Amino acid sequence: MNESALQPIWDWMVERIGVGFFEFPLYFLPVVVAVVLVTGVFFSVLDVAVYRKIPARTAWLDGLRVMSTYIGSAALLLALNAKFHPWTIDVPSAAPTLVTFGAQVALLMVIGEFLTYWWHRLEHGNRFVFKYVHYLHHRVESPLTIWTNFVVHPVEGLMVMLCLYVPPLVLGVHPLVMVAYAIANTTAMVITHCGYDIRFYPGWLLPPNVAHELHHSNKRPTNLSVVMSFGDKLFGTYKAPTRSDRPAAKWKAPITSG
Repeated sequence: MNESALQPIWDWMVERIGVGFFEFPLYFLPVVVAVVLVTGVFFSVLDVAVYRKIPARTAWLDGLRVMSTYIGSAALLLALNAKFHPWTIDVPSAAPTLVTFGAQVALLMVIGEFLTYWWHRLEHGNRFVFKYVHYLHHRVESPLTIWTNFVVHPVEGLMVMLCLYVPPLVLGVHPLVMVAYAIANTTAMVITHCGYDIRFYPGWLLPPNVAHELHHSNKRPTNLSVVMSFGDKLFGTYKAPTRSDRPAAKWKAPITSG
């Protein structure tokens, strides 16, 4: 039998977590919450203890607000599913091949970038949507912090989740693919808003913070991409940050881009 190299990982996940967990179509939500928690703690330590970018109280309150919303929403949906089972999906016993796994994660990232880009562009192109939905996200001033990504109107949060996760659910991708995709897109969006220009970060592929800082500081419809970098470059909304475009740093963290 030509067993996938990913089979031991998938067998371990099914054994430890259980088939019932993956039958729930929104099983990816705890993965998103875990990424938000880990990256939130990491960058908050940099913000507070290393670069003294924001007060500890601010980081604590912002983190508590975001995590209580995410954890509460995920817990509620999981509890409702456990009681009512409105929708279940078939859980495969075999893991995908490495080629299938990599190709599908890449495809989902491209689809997610395309859909979130055009939703973000609509938010800036339609005065009603910007005034009543997207305005909340742009109340955050540059320089950004790790929690900026989560300062959104509920409608915006729902639309982004739909853009990201309806396609893989419709396509019926393997749970391993979905988990990897959830980790990848959530991490990319967090780093886009993290407030640090990270050395060696693949800005040619994923949207770097320094470009999105310009989007927030100028509040113009440029640098709209938050999952990958191609949306802006393909559809004409990319603006390369210059030294004068960079917002004045309000902390001691150096610009570290190479």
